Amino acid sequence: MTPKKRLLPALLLSVFLGAAAPAVHAQQGKPGPFSNVVVFGDSLSDARYFPPFLTSIGLPAPVVATLGRFTTNPGPVWSELVSQYYGVTPAASNANGNIFAQGGARVALPSASTPQGSAQRPVSTQVDEYLARTGGAADPNALFAVWAGANDIFQNLAAFSAGAITQAQLQTNVLAAATAEIGQVARLQAAGARYIVVFGLPDIGATPQFAGSAATAGAVTALSGGYNTTLFSGLAAAGIKVIPVDAFSLLAEIRANPAAYGFTNITGIACGPFPPITTTPSSQFCLPANYVAPNADQTYLFADGVHPTSAAQAIVAQFVESLIDGPIQYSLLAEAPLRTRASFNRTLNDGLLSGRRAEVGKFTVFAAADGADFDVDAGGGTFGLNSNLSTLAVGVTMRASESVTLGAAYGRSRLAASFGSEKGNFRTYENAIALFGSLQLGGFYGTGVVSLADIEFNDTQRKIVLGPVTRVATSKPEGSNVASFFTAGYDFTVGHARIGPVVTLTTANVDVNQFDESGAGAANLRIGKQKLRSEVWGLGVSASATFGGWTPWVRVTADKERRDDTRFVTASPLSMATGNSYDLPAYSSDKNFVTAVAGINGLVASNVAVGLAVFTVSGRSGIHEDGVLGTVSVKF
Repeated sequence: MTPKKRLLPALLLSVFLGAAAPAVHAQQGKPGPFSNVVVFGDSLSDARYFPPFLTSIGLPAPVVATLGRFTTNPGPVWSELVSQYYGVTPAASNANGNIFAQGGARVALPSASTPQGSAQRPVSTQVDEYLARTGGAADPNALFAVWAGANDIFQNLAAFSAGAITQAQLQTNVLAAATAEIGQVARLQAAGARYIVVFGLPDIGATPQFAGSAATAGAVTALSGGYNTTLFSGLAAAGIKVIPVDAFSLLAEIRANPAAYGFTNITGIACGPFPPITTTPSSQFCLPANYVAPNADQTYLFADGVHPTSAAQAIVAQFVESLIDGPIQYSLLAEAPLRTRASFNRTLNDGLLSGRRAEVGKFTVFAAADGADFDVDAGGGTFGLNSNLSTLAVGVTMRASESVTLGAAYGRSRLAASFGSEKGNFRTYENAIALFGSLQLGGFYGTGVVSLADIEFNDTQRKIVLGPVTRVATSKPEGSNVASFFTAGYDFTVGHARIGPVVTLTTANVDVNQFDESGAGAANLRIGKQKLRSEVWGLGVSASATFGGWTPWVRVTADKERRDDTRFVTASPLSMATGNSYDLPAYSSDKNFVTAVAGINGLVASNVAVGLAVFTVSGRSGIHEDGVLGTVSVKF
């Protein structure tokens, strides 16, 4: 060991053992939709691939344990935070983890930035390593991510500055790296990957390393933009769907209003030198003891000339999460109309019963109100939903014959909902019209309802937390619902009571039209049209009895959703001119449940009847639904 190496351990132990613990990314307690998180790239995503190198140069183990990320150590980088957010323990690939990123890596070529003695691992090699682990198949339920290209720009700029390549070759080489990245993403997709996050480059010209010279900064900005355009337009042209991260726009928005994000310095460098290893700032050798100011990891945007601080890394992680969580959360917009339509159908039940009491050829008018709570627990990629709904309906029935009663109704339903974890809210207003009828022949009875409604979503907000800032994306979706409800049963008479089997069928065809968000900058999304098709069959028993003009009744059915179509929500960031869209799995509810309804109806005057009922849905994992309804009807 050289004298320098003998002196280093004692020196560093005395200076750096007081390092602070890594910042903790706020967790939402939401079960993730992915089986794993796998990351490829360079230093921006590196989760401590280099501890063996740090040990080899003489750093003591306690110091090595807190160094190695290319940010303000010991703070985590985005890849670690996103992994934790979706329930995956983060670790570098050489520590048995799934973060394959390596500082200095290029897309497909060897890198001059790789430390001597360390393996050359461009992204192409990283993908090789992952596929070698898995027998060549990419987990279709995992989340993959690729962030690369910066080192291709740096090293081609260095070659251009040294006169080794021309300006035309510089541009050609950079765009070739973007094309090579498309190839690596295509490899993952061909191996089975369905959910792939692809980062665009930030504006490298705006980093401290280049921002000092306007001419140089402009040229590097143009290279960054050209790389991104080639990357994302090439992916779109090849039909490769990825979750595109517009890091260029995100960082530009932060620089435009840094104070809002807690940054007091966006041009300087948070890290000081790390003597005797480095005499210039380097994020890889950056701990609280050599921050240039207390809390510089939270108040500076850049750790060194090109790498973001841990505060900036946390914002990047939250931005990525919003691109994934938002579309999945919006899938609940298509679930809500199923509940409001059930509410409307319930209001028609007592109206039909009253209509059957009228004389043949006579009319009955009725008014009904239904109120319910509908809550969805967090899970399946969503933060859950808390909602309450109400329906007011008016209708008219006619006793067409001894056996047949016909009717029509109008209803207006309102649902007020909030996403879990204060992630936003929406309201729906529906105007529905229905035609319905019933048939009774002896002990047999059957009813049918066909309805059509328009759906208007108001106060629709999605909240995106980025550091201390909460952006609010607003939108005004619209939609429709064509639905039906049928029952058939047979009553056996036992004294005053009637009891027998009953079969139900409920269908719905819900469409939520495409809509655009506004107000959230680079986080704004376009959400594609959603289609939800439902077909619920129920089998159970109903019973009723009549006592002095009052009829208590109960119906219990075991229900099953027969449409098990896998639904996806399509989204695309509005900030990206290349129009890249991606698909994420929609929320899917439990297919089996039990519905119980109990009520009473009867005459309060010779021509006036009232009804009251309560209902509950049980056995449906993660869903809570119950409510009450009342009806007044008048015979003419």
